[in-house]
Parts: sequence; C-alpha cells; structure tokens
Amino acid sequence: MPRLPQLRQEPPLRIVFVLSGLEAGGAEKVVNLLAHHRAARGDEVHVLAVNAESPATYFAYDKTIRVEALGSGTPFRVLRTAERVIRLRTRLRALSPDVVISFLTKINIMVVLATRGLGLRVVLSERNNFNTQTMSPLWRLSRPLAARVADRLVMQTAEAVQSLPPDLKKKAVIIPNPVTLPLASTRTQSKGARVLAVGRLDKQKGFDLLVDAFADVARRNPKITLTIFGEGPERRPLEEKVRHLGLMDRIRLPGTTKSPVEWVEAGDIFVLSSRFEGFPNVLLEAMSAGLASIAFDCPWGPSEIIDTPTVGVLLPPESVEQLAAAIDRLAGDATLRQRIGAAGARAVASRYATSSVLQQWDNVIAPPRTVSALSPTARLTT
Repeated sequence: MPRLPQLRQEPPLRIVFVLSGLEAGGAEKVVNLLAHHRAARGDEVHVLAVNAESPATYFAYDKTIRVEALGSGTPFRVLRTAERVIRLRTRLRALSPDVVISFLTKINIMVVLATRGLGLRVVLSERNNFNTQTMSPLWRLSRPLAARVADRLVMQTAEAVQSLPPDLKKKAVIIPNPVTLPLASTRTQSKGARVLAVGRLDKQKGFDLLVDAFADVARRNPKITLTIFGEGPERRPLEEKVRHLGLMDRIRLPGTTKSPVEWVEAGDIFVLSSRFEGFPNVLLEAMSAGLASIAFDCPWGPSEIIDTPTVGVLLPPESVEQLAAAIDRLAGDATLRQRIGAAGARAVASRYATSSVLQQWDNVIAPPRTVSALSPTARLTT
C-alpha cells in the first residue's frame, strides 16, 4: 500500500469544532478525540458548545484546547435558536478559523446559518439517521439545504451515503467512529447472568422493547439481571414499566457512568435495542471489550458492524420475541459467549482502529491544496 504523505508540511491550522453540548455522547467523544489529536499536531483548536450553559465537560480537555459554552441567554424557546446562531456567528467571525467542523443535524444547520457570507470552509458531520430522526418540518426542510452549502459531508455508514441525493453523494465521505476502549483481555471472567445496555433514555434507543424481552427471559432465569446506563426523558416511563412488571430487583437504571470502562465491566451480554441509529458507538465499545453482543438490524450501522453471525447476533428490528430468545441462548452458553465476544473484539479492532480513523479525518481537515496533492490511493472516496 502506498505511504500517505505527511500533512504536517502545512502550517498549523486554526480549527473550530462545533457541537450541541459537552456531556457523555458519541459526538462529544469523537470531538474530544479529534481535538486532542489536532492540538498534538500543533493546531490551534477551539470547541464551541452551542447549547451548553457551562464549559464543564464529561470528557476532559487539555488546557491548550479552548472550550466555550454558548448556551446561556433568553428563556424564550422561540428566540433561543436565533440568539445562539447570532452568538455563534460572532465567535466564528472573531476566530476566523481555517475550517469549521460541526456535528449533528440541528447544529449543522445552525453552523451553516452562522457562517453565511464569512467565507469559511465548513465540514458537516451527520451522526444520526435523519430519515427517521424526530424533528419539526422546518428543521427537516433545512437539512438538505444546509448540506448543499457545506464543503464536505462526513457520514458514518455506506447506508447513510446511499440515502443522500446524487449531488450530495459527491461531497460525502464515510468515516466511522473509532474504537478507543482497552483490549478485551482486560475484562473479568464472564458470569453470563448480567445483561447490559447503554444510551440516552429516549424512545429511539428502544429500551422499552429490551425491558419487555428481559421480562420474558426473567421468568425462566431467576438469576439474570439487566442494567441500563444513561439518562433522558424516558426514565420515568421506564421505571414505571419496571415496577409494573415487578422487576425492581432485577433491572437497574443507575444513570450515566463516568467512563465507558465502568459499564463494560458491569455486564456479560450487551444489547443494542435501538429503533434507529446514526452509528452505534456503544456497540463498537461493547464488542471491543469482548462482550457478546446482540443488536436489532435497525437503520443505520448495526449490520455494517455485525456483518457475520460469528461476531455478534443481528435480529430483525423491534422483534421482542427474538431478542428474548437470543438473550436466553447467550446466557445459557458460556462457550458461545466467549467465542462471539472474542471474534467481535478482533473484528472491530481491525476495522475501526483509532489511527486509521484519525488519518481519514486528517485528510478531510487538510486544506484543499494539500488534499489535491495526495496520491489517488490516499484520497477519500465513498
């Protein structure tokens, strides 16, 4: 394979990453990783959190990276977006960065509005499935318009790129999330009776479906437990569902963990029960840690990660009955759990290595004249 040229021949860049908040999430994790990577290369890096009211972060940032919260202001919701777009525009005009990189649909739209007429290079990263994502008609109409204004689009799966209109496919590139957890060998020996799920507690993640499937399994397996890490608007309905099923001593909702390493140690079987995804980072993390993993084949991402039965269990979307059967099967077969967990860890380690993902981002971030100088094999394509 031809060796990629070193992009550090270019002078340091001023890079601004824009995202919604600074909490625990897939986009926040990737921004943190990219920010430190680029700062280590000598770039001046800024992180602007449009909706955060405090610069306090879940993921720690080096002091050389400037983190700003732009979310305080008017209490009137109808004016909030406009105010934050204006505030964002003011900061971007003052910083005059070489490139602005934004994450998530609504933030992408706000960035395009904020950079209008400033002559800045803009890269938009879509992290969710905008075909099934809940949003108002105005936001939905604005999404393709914003994408057409951007210089580049970063998508996470081939399915995501294929969903784009032909003119947008030309500026799109596929960059998956990287795996950043410790090797699977660091996990304690599996016991087989602990089911685990992680994510924001909202309808998208399908935890109601998981609870129903677990209730079926619990009737036959008195020792099995379920832990769902995360916070969100569906906490109360989920807690009520658990109480109604009489499973308060078997199902835990402990909230958000401080580190992914904490939750991978809390289970033996991982379940992704989502109704839709952009790219399920938690599935990568679970498989990387050697957890035998089960996922609904929802759009998008799971079928690209679990592409063969040897590395994980892929089920028809929202099939509670088949999910219960899969949990039953893995809980009762330690050898199968170990085999699937080990194969999954090897698969994601080879496909989603951090160094490879960072190189792909470097190619996108590089000034156009640098990218054009790359050899054909080094250019990113869809």
